[in-house]
Amino acid sequence: MIYRLLLLFIPIFLVVGCFDYDKENKEIREDFKNNHYNFKLDKTLKYEGISFKIPDHFKQNYSHNYTVKNSSLTRTSNAFNIYFSVERFNESDLNREFVYDYVIEDDLLNTFQDAYVWRRFESLDNSGISIKKELPKTFKNKGLIQTVAGDGTYSGQAYYVTSTVKVGSNYYVFQWISSKPIMNYTYDDFERILKSVRKSK
Repeated sequence: MIYRLLLLFIPIFLVVGCFDYDKENKEIREDFKNNHYNFKLDKTLKYEGISFKIPDHFKQNYSHNYTVKNSSLTRTSNAFNIYFSVERFNESDLNREFVYDYVIEDDLLNTFQDAYVWRRFESLDNSGISIKKELPKTFKNKGLIQTVAGDGTYSGQAYYVTSTVKVGSNYYVFQWISSKPIMNYTYDDFERILKSVRKSK
């Protein structure tokens, strides 16, 4: 009898759980729309010597499929299917295989940006890469930003925005991965996150 009752209630719990999850994502999307299609950067994170702001609804992601280091910080927005990551690099990382062909003497900012972007470019089919740009001078830290698009394992055609930011003697590679429609609305939010980067203790 108990087993029959359990079998009766399990589907109810599953349906209620799914409903709440969908409701939460819908509310997040509504908040985004009501905020003039901008995320509220209301949460501050610290990671290996820096701090920066991200949306509060970004949840911890334990996958490092899109990063070089397992020590990377990764977050996901389920409501928008966005993958966000940041990794720290320094001179000792020049011994890593992925960067061998891209070392530009006395210019590690371009070294890590080029190595990371081309690594992503080569992993995609029918891929394209944008011109590398410097971050605006209004930003606190010097950096570069670039977009890669192509067919991969991330929901069909994916768009990757990659930015390398220099803070002190370290280089931080930030990634923002989504579909093209989402990227059209959230590229500026990624730039706002980069603008919020500060050196921390």
